Amino acid sequence: MVIGLDGATFDIISPWAEEGKLPTLKKLMGEGIHGNLRSTIPCATIPAWPSFATGCNPGKHGFYDFFKEKDNSYEMTVESLPSRAIKQPTLWDILSRNDKSVALINVPGTYPPAKVNGHMITGLFTPSNAKYTYPPGFGAELERSIGKYDVFFSALSAKNPRVLMRDLEQTLEQRVKAALYLWKEKQPQFLMVVDNGTDRAEHELWRFLDASNPLYDARDVQTHGNPLLTYFQKVDEMVGEMVSHLDENTTLIIMSDHGQASLRKFVNLNLFLLDEGFMSIKNEAKSRLRYLLFDHGYSPRSLYVALRKLGLERFATDRVSQRTRLSLLNGLFFSTSDIDWPRTKAFASGVTGAICINLKDRQPQGTISQGTEYESLRDEIIDRLAQLKDPETGVTVVEAVHRREEIYHGPCLHKAPDIIATAGDGYEFFGMHGFSFCKVIEKTFGNSGSHSPDGIFMAVGRDIKRGARITTANILDVAPTILHIMGLPVPETMDGTVLKEIFEPNGALAG
Repeated sequence: MVIGLDGATFDIISPWAEEGKLPTLKKLMGEGIHGNLRSTIPCATIPAWPSFATGCNPGKHGFYDFFKEKDNSYEMTVESLPSRAIKQPTLWDILSRNDKSVALINVPGTYPPAKVNGHMITGLFTPSNAKYTYPPGFGAELERSIGKYDVFFSALSAKNPRVLMRDLEQTLEQRVKAALYLWKEKQPQFLMVVDNGTDRAEHELWRFLDASNPLYDARDVQTHGNPLLTYFQKVDEMVGEMVSHLDENTTLIIMSDHGQASLRKFVNLNLFLLDEGFMSIKNEAKSRLRYLLFDHGYSPRSLYVALRKLGLERFATDRVSQRTRLSLLNGLFFSTSDIDWPRTKAFASGVTGAICINLKDRQPQGTISQGTEYESLRDEIIDRLAQLKDPETGVTVVEAVHRREEIYHGPCLHKAPDIIATAGDGYEFFGMHGFSFCKVIEKTFGNSGSHSPDGIFMAVGRDIKRGARITTANILDVAPTILHIMGLPVPETMDGTVLKEIFEPNGALAG
């Protein structure tokens, strides 16, 4: 059994466990092996979960981001068929082909549901009212058995943490009911369930842990205490409920796709590229006016802050689809539609520090030639990014900048962004909407938690070391390790390797 706690980090789990506030996780850490699990670059839901699922780097599986450019356009849209964007066999594909029965609940990137030897309930980015199970009729059976099932929690944001907590806890309970129904009634040989609530709670509620966070509010702390701890205690309780149904022959793995840390400031990569002369604005009056308004503070950030003050931001984030929000923002504010692409050299895409060169014969209005011009431009952008400092503190905001071939390899390398930057502690790159705020570096105005590269890994079972720590685990290694535990060979195409150090040296799995 695999339990995924999206975004979970030992930075908060370990001290809370030691204080006795997370008794189930503390017990499991003592009974098995645990340690940090290094995520992908970037450390984001996508590409991390597909990299786990395939045991391959993104250069092989090809799924780099939930957001992509529309065909023959620079406009961003949401990947509508995420499971089909994965170009390598997944762990559950391999298990199914080898006659191992499987059950999947809420694993990101699984919509639309694929045929497996068992059952699947799809996860993040499943459209409303879509068929979300395999077999197709299993959804009706599930709801007859456990009651209402929500593919995703209803609240993405809430000024009052109690509203968010209620929705996250209700959805968590549904996930666990579904997992236990499948475990007991279908008896799969492999079951995996993922809770996204841990990630959402950390994004929203980290401000209760960090008095230096721009969104910290002492009055909120006095009123609400530590709601993030409260949610993790609920998770601990639910993990305990699931563990109580396991026997001694079952190996349990608990993992996350990345970690989480305090977010203090956003970095607007497109505005950086505009200020540095790598992007150009159209000479049309409309675009110049929109830029003038943007430069005076008229931006998506100003709208979000206004909605949040009115308590309406939840309506905007929960009731309006991501695709519709992107379209509305592009229409209302200065955006990539105002960019003069024939005079633009590079642009940011997605939400994860990705920069694409406006390459001839690749982009609709490409300007840069492959070869020397391309390489020189990449060198120049990398050099400028490395020098980017926070004007308030003088701190360098970029931790590292990578050329795509330095971190990815495989048949899908050509689909990767040309440059991938990783932000320093407390900073996060923002590029989903072209120009969301009117400073290159802006204090966070929504989330107070941001992704960090080290997630969690825990394993407990008959041949697993007890009370031990692991320091070398990578998210690519989990699928090969599961195949090894289930007695199957690891495909040569996988980049990850079996975590042999988690097994007792004289146990059956040690070889």
